[in-house]
Amino acid sequence: MAEPRSLRADARRNRDAILTAARDIFDRDEQVRFDDFAARAGVGVGTLYRHFPTREALTAAVYEGEVAALCENASDPNRSAVDNLDVFLRSFAEYVVANAGLARTMAAVVDPAVHVEGGLRLERTVSDLVHRAVDEGSVRADISVGGIMIVLHGIGSASDRPLWAAESRAAVDLMVRGLRAT
Repeated sequence: MAEPRSLRADARRNRDAILTAARDIFDRDEQVRFDDFAARAGVGVGTLYRHFPTREALTAAVYEGEVAALCENASDPNRSAVDNLDVFLRSFAEYVVANAGLARTMAAVVDPAVHVEGGLRLERTVSDLVHRAVDEGSVRADISVGGIMIVLHGIGSASDRPLWAAESRAAVDLMVRGLRAT
């Protein structure tokens, strides 16, 4: 959730502290009252409500920040498009494996429209990376962005499997190797 106007430095720090505390609470699957987010962030309850009037608004902001960080990590101008694609896909899998609690919280609380927008942003990132990698000749031209997204969704939805983390990494490795132009 983007702030509607520029924030003063102290307000930005408070907002960031709330988001950091919320991310930690969500990732640990802790059940806390909404007002407890303020205490964990070291801010007053009024500050919490000023920035995030509801738990849903706070959760959506955490989710949007996580999606943005994943997408931005894949846009390093010093790396080739295929290397950025590789980094994105592996980072996605590592993120999902490392943050299963956060993912469960977000799936339960975040408005489906926010999920859709986040998914679209992830897909736009994958699409851009694939098209640039095809243009540079490092990825096969017959690659389907939808196929890649299905693999990513599978990684996110199979967390109840006993070897899920290792299998998720192996699936991304297989996919990355299969994308490469020969």
